[in-house]
Amino acid sequence: MSNTSDLNQQKAFLAALQALVKAAIRNHNVVTSKQLEKAFEGMNLDDSRKQMIADYLAQNNIGIDDPAPDADNLTDEEKDYLAAYTESVNALEQPSDGELEAIKINAMAGDKDAQEALITCMLPKVIDIAKLYEGQGVYMEDLIGAGNEALVRGVRVLAPLEGPEEVEGRLGELIMNAMEDLVAENLDEKAIGADAVQMVNHVREKADDLAGMVGHKVTVDELAAEGEVTKDEIMEAIRLTANKIDSIDYKDD
Repeated sequence: MSNTSDLNQQKAFLAALQALVKAAIRNHNVVTSKQLEKAFEGMNLDDSRKQMIADYLAQNNIGIDDPAPDADNLTDEEKDYLAAYTESVNALEQPSDGELEAIKINAMAGDKDAQEALITCMLPKVIDIAKLYEGQGVYMEDLIGAGNEALVRGVRVLAPLEGPEEVEGRLGELIMNAMEDLVAENLDEKAIGADAVQMVNHVREKADDLAGMVGHKVTVDELAAEGEVTKDEIMEAIRLTANKIDSIDYKDD
């Protein structure tokens, strides 16, 4: 299989995994077996890849068909941060419903004071949304930071909305999208890392088998000639392991 084809498959796999996680988050961290099957339809995943998916979902508190068992997903440091930040936000004075309506209208019209006031009004919402992403591999402080940045940007682009009743929904969507982007970045890193481990183990296994057959360490060219792994994969495995695949004589290549 060509490197281009491998790369395209990897991108498709990551995109499907990202979409699955987003669907889970929007459904209280649960995906259905049908969603799981459909997400990777036609990819012909092997058992190790299927296990990687199951492990990733479990590690990130995502249940299949039923909620995952309750887990304490925050470190003590994150709990302290969240408690302190929540306390500071709750101490901020919030406007009445009538005042909030006026703030939204003025913010839509471009009034900067109203936009600043709207940011303050929406800070509790940022905390609530961040809690949805708890256990997704991103620090709570980073989630809230991303949400706040999206909020600051969002209050400046409310003019196209039809009315103030759309403001909170639009800002909530922007906040959620920013946090989902962080989760997706983390997902990319994890999935790529897991693929790298799988590839290294595969190269090591084939090298060990061949070395056992011929009775000596094998060169990169000898191993590649067997057709089970490519030369690029072998060289990448050597790099990732810092030349510690004992059955490969990498010095000759």
